[in-house]
Amino acid sequence: MENFQIHTDISLLPANEHEAYLKEGFNGICTGGGAVIQLFSVRYRISEGELITILPQQLVSISEISDDFSMTFFKVDKVMFLDIMSGLGKLTPAFFFYMRKNFYTRLGDNDIKRFLGYCRALDFRGNNDDPVFRNETILHLLRIYYWDHYVAFQKRTSSENYPLLNSHKERIAFKFAMLVSEYCGTHRDVAFYADQLCISSIYLTQVIQDVNGQRAREMIADYVVVEIKSLLRNADLDIKDIVRQIGFATQSSLSRFFRRQTGMSPSEYRRTVHVIR
Repeated sequence: MENFQIHTDISLLPANEHEAYLKEGFNGICTGGGAVIQLFSVRYRISEGELITILPQQLVSISEISDDFSMTFFKVDKVMFLDIMSGLGKLTPAFFFYMRKNFYTRLGDNDIKRFLGYCRALDFRGNNDDPVFRNETILHLLRIYYWDHYVAFQKRTSSENYPLLNSHKERIAFKFAMLVSEYCGTHRDVAFYADQLCISSIYLTQVIQDVNGQRAREMIADYVVVEIKSLLRNADLDIKDIVRQIGFATQSSLSRFFRRQTGMSPSEYRRTVHVIR
């Protein structure tokens, strides 16, 4: 991870007027002016004092930007986001569909001050910590941010009949995500999930591409990576135990999969987590 930065230059926002699935999400507060953000089917004009949370791999555009529009924000790419998720336990897939409609929150004056203070803490840690400890420090701080959103999601959806899905394809994608969350440790073949949903693998792949902007196989791999990283964080677990829990035939097959997805071996990743020198 390079030095983590807090930005105020809106030209660095990873979104523009053209809809695109973002490789980087962004999170920040509007400090002046306004702009229209469209996330999937939800179009909303943000204004001063509103907190924006856009996850990676979401379909986003930003337009009608006022001349005085300003934000204080930070960016989180997919790799970092999967690392964050690996330390939060198994979040329900419903959370990610919820965030498609609830990416904006109006803050009071005290909450604005708290968020800007949080950004200063992130900025300080990202630029001053020993590089060996920096990554985990930043990830722990970011987990607080996303955990707060998850708690808000749980409170809101448990107290009201909150609609998460709009279309038939979204319902398929949601069911697919729920199945992957449950079975990714033992089934990594798209055909298994297509059979469970009583549709063809080709149609499932098309739906996931349309709804999530990635291939079904990539989504399965993301869930598996989060599971492996979560287990690797437990220093008491031998890698052979992780192989059995995740359902790989051998340690070498797990290592090949993990290196292909992350660029490092399980042992190398574990050393970054536990700061073993």
